[in-house]
Order: sequence, then structure tokens, then C-alpha cells
Amino acid sequence: MPAVRRLKTQEDCRKALASIYRNLEENQVDPTKARVMIYCALSISQILAGQPLEDRIQKLESVVRRGAA
Repeated sequence: MPAVRRLKTQEDCRKALASIYRNLEENQVDPTKARVMIYCALSISQILAGQPLEDRIQKLESVVRRGAA
């Protein structure tokens, strides 16, 4: 069984999508499974893309709370 790919960064997601594409093109993965894997990788990528913004919002809210106290 192949190692489980950890998608922790946008780059990890990009590499995973490229790998899925290559495997699909070479008929090494079932198209239904590839579709699910692509959906998951894209979903994780979107979550990762929003994280820096969420972190900035939390920092700003913390500064505002300290200033109001």
C-alpha cells in the first residue's frame, strides 16, 4: 500500500493534483477515485488559502480588544 500523502501546504496540494492527473492520464487510477481525490485536494487547498487571512483577522481582533480595555 502506498504511503499516505499529507496535504499541509498549497505546494503539497499542487503536487498531489499533478500526480493524480498523471496517474489518470496513464490509466493507473479509476476516474471515479481520481474525481474524489481531486475534489478533496481542491477543498484542502481552499482551506489552506484562507488560513493566513483568518490568522490576520484574529490578530487584528486581539489588538482591538486590548485597545478597548
